[in-house]
This record gives sequence, C-alpha cells and structure tokens, in this order.
Amino acid sequence: MDNDQYKIAKFTGEEFIKIGEIAKPFWARGASENPPKFVIFMGGVGVGKTTIRREKYKNGYVHLDFGEVNLAIEKAVGKNHPRLAEYALFASDMILRESINEKKNIVIEIIGDNYDLIVPVIEKMKDIGYKLDIVGLTGDIAECRQRHLKAVEKDSDYISAYFTQGPTLSVFYNQLELGEMPKAGS
Repeated sequence: MDNDQYKIAKFTGEEFIKIGEIAKPFWARGASENPPKFVIFMGGVGVGKTTIRREKYKNGYVHLDFGEVNLAIEKAVGKNHPRLAEYALFASDMILRESINEKKNIVIEIIGDNYDLIVPVIEKMKDIGYKLDIVGLTGDIAECRQRHLKAVEKDSDYISAYFTQGPTLSVFYNQLELGEMPKAGS
C-alpha cells in the first residue's frame, strides 16, 4: 500500500460534530429503497444539469453536489476559513458513507468527459446493489454559454460542475475504495 496517496485529516470533536450537523440534512432527505437508485447527470457547462436535477429529483434523493456541500460549510465557518475545502470533502465523504449504508437514492452531476474516470464508480455502485440511471444532456453551445453567464451573474454562489466533478468523484473513489483516481486526460 502506497501511503503517499492517502491524506490524514484530523478534527477536534467540536469540528467533527459541526461538520456532521451540516452534512446530515443532505443524507436525511434521501429515501432508502431496495434496490437504491444512483442517478448521474452528465453534460456540458450550462446545459441544465442542476436545474433538472433539482426539479426532477427534488424528493427522495441525496443530492451529493460538492458545490452545495462546500457552500453549506462556507456559510457555517466563513469563506476564508483555512480548512474550508478539507471540511467540505470530509462532509461529502460522510454524506456518501451514510447514504450507501442506509441504501439511499443518490443523484450527482458531472461533466462526464472522461470515460476512464467515471466507469469504475458506475461499476462499483452497481456491484454494491445500486440501480443506475445516466441522464446525458446536450444543448446548443451558444445557448448553454448564455445560460452559464446568466447563472454566474444571478447567483454569486454558483459553482459549475466543471469545477466540482473532481471533488465529487474523489469522494466516490475514497468511499468505494477504488484506488487512486485517474488524472484528467489519462
């Protein structure tokens, strides 16, 4: 085992409790089913992944969106907290662990531009009993660009899946013990 690929994070009891309190509403909203569902939204920037995910999967699904988790942590500890990203990753890991343990439906969104990156996650989630649905979205590039610019202008908290795909998938790689995540372009 190569210890260079593992990072150890240490938290005080107070930090752990605070992170857990922020994370719990994310996994609490998901419904447990047999078999549980795992939905992956894939598509380019501005194509509508977030809009459709939030509308169509509003109830009964754990929304594991690193941007939304990061924002919840940021609101609790402040935008300039030195451990903000570390807390958000730990909270995301906690959300995924609890969701899988309770067989809750999970929905994520990614760009999905690297086959080798996402296939191990898909295969492992199927292996542990999840029923998979992939929602691939496409759109006119000019329209998607306008939607993205509008989202950035209207919502100061907007974070594109372009930026959150890596952290979101890293949580799956960690929780599902998939080893080191392939680098982009590999």
